[in-house]
Parts: sequence; C-alpha cells; structure tokens
Amino acid sequence: MLVATDVEFGFPGRPRFLGPISLSVGPGECWAIVGPNGAGKSTLLRLLSGLYTPKGGRVALDDRHLCEYSRTERARRIAFLPQGAASDIDLCVRDIVLMGRFPHRSFGLFESAEDERIAEQALKRTATEPFADRPLATLSGGEAQRVHLAAALAQQPGVLLLDEPTASLDLQHERAIFDLLRKQAEEGVGVVVVTHDVNLAADYCSHVMLLCDGKAVAVGGPSEVLRPEVLAPVYGIDLESVAAPGRADRRWLIPAAFTSKQPLP
Repeated sequence: MLVATDVEFGFPGRPRFLGPISLSVGPGECWAIVGPNGAGKSTLLRLLSGLYTPKGGRVALDDRHLCEYSRTERARRIAFLPQGAASDIDLCVRDIVLMGRFPHRSFGLFESAEDERIAEQALKRTATEPFADRPLATLSGGEAQRVHLAAALAQQPGVLLLDEPTASLDLQHERAIFDLLRKQAEEGVGVVVVTHDVNLAADYCSHVMLLCDGKAVAVGGPSEVLRPEVLAPVYGIDLESVAAPGRADRRWLIPAAFTSKQPLP
C-alpha cells in the first residue's frame, strides 16, 4: 500500500540527517515508530505523508510515486495527524470533524448527508460527541487532540499516520486511542504511529521500527525489537522486562537505571 524505498532526507546543516530507510505498510498492519527525541520519527512520518519530498529514494502509494498525486487525491488516501495539532481554532468541534470530509466532497463547499453521518460516527468513535457543539478553543489539549483524530477518521483513509497521538491524554484515553487504532487496522487500514510508549507499542502494534540518529536500528515484530538488550544502547538507559500482572503472555519494560552513556544533568 505505502512503500518507502531507501528514503533519505536532510536539513540545512544536516544534509544526511535521515536514511536510507525502507518501510512497507500494508492493509491491516499497525506500525509503531519508536526512538529517542531527535531520532527522525516525525521527519519520517512527514515523508510518508507527502509533506516532505525525499532527497533520495522514493515513497510510493499503490506503486505510484507519492509526488504524482494531487493534494486532494493524497488526502483521500492518507490522513496525517501531526504532533501538537492546533487547539485554538475558533470553530465548533463538529465543523472541525466535518473538515475531514473536504477531499471527498463533489463540489468542495457543502457537506452531504453522508458526510454528516461519517462525521457523527467519527465523533462517537473518539468519544468527542458530548462536546460536538463547543468551540475547539474551549477544550483541553487532550480533548482537542481527540477531535483532530476524529477529523482524520472522517477522511476514511487507507493509510493513517499519527505523530504521538496520546501525548496529551490521560491513561484511560491513551488505551482507548490505541484500541481504536487497532480496530482501524482490523478494518484494513494501514496505521503508522509515532509513540514514546514502548509498552503500548508492544500491546497494540504488529510491527515496530526503532530509529536512532536518523537510522533504522531494528525493524520487526514487537517481541523482536522491544527488548531491553535492543533498546538500552539506543536510549542510554538500563531496562528490565517484568511479568505483566494477570498476563502470562505479556511482559512490561520498565526503567532500571541510567547508564553512563547519556547521564542527566
């Protein structure tokens, strides 16, 4: 569905910041991109969304170079939820979610009854229906984040890209969002989520890519990548794997002690 092949990217002063990285996201797969701050996770997600153009390699959607799609065509196929999406917009929540239907509107101006039905469904799935008529600016950061996710769901994309979607959420809604992402994957959507929570990634994702300094250090299933001996050199922290209460099939990763590689001040 969405394939990155030997993708490279850089910024002024860091021309070879990211890559080469290859990644293939198929229908029904849920990928977690993990790694320390500055590893290149958000940059990779923007390359996959088409917001950035690779300096080398290519990103293709259904064997067609992503840059060959118009913005509208791309928005019909790929939804991207950025980190820290705006929360001070002076529009009501329902209107924000309806904006997710814009790429699908025949004339681009007025929503249809079908658009309204899909938006209402997205509101329910993200538990944002109770404040659908409130201005977005009156909501908390976590509530606003769920509204933006509802707008992304309303796009009905084949690929859903999310950059730290649970960063502002409480424990209950963190799990609820990952439950929703797994359900999207079960319905055939390809999901890629950047997260710092390796335990959520282990619980909900089918594939994991570990980035460090713009390079893919490890790629595979959660049981292959999310292991103390794999993560410790990247994060500069000792980790322990402990049995999850009531879950014979699951273990949690918890910090043990900081190593001397990256001591905190």
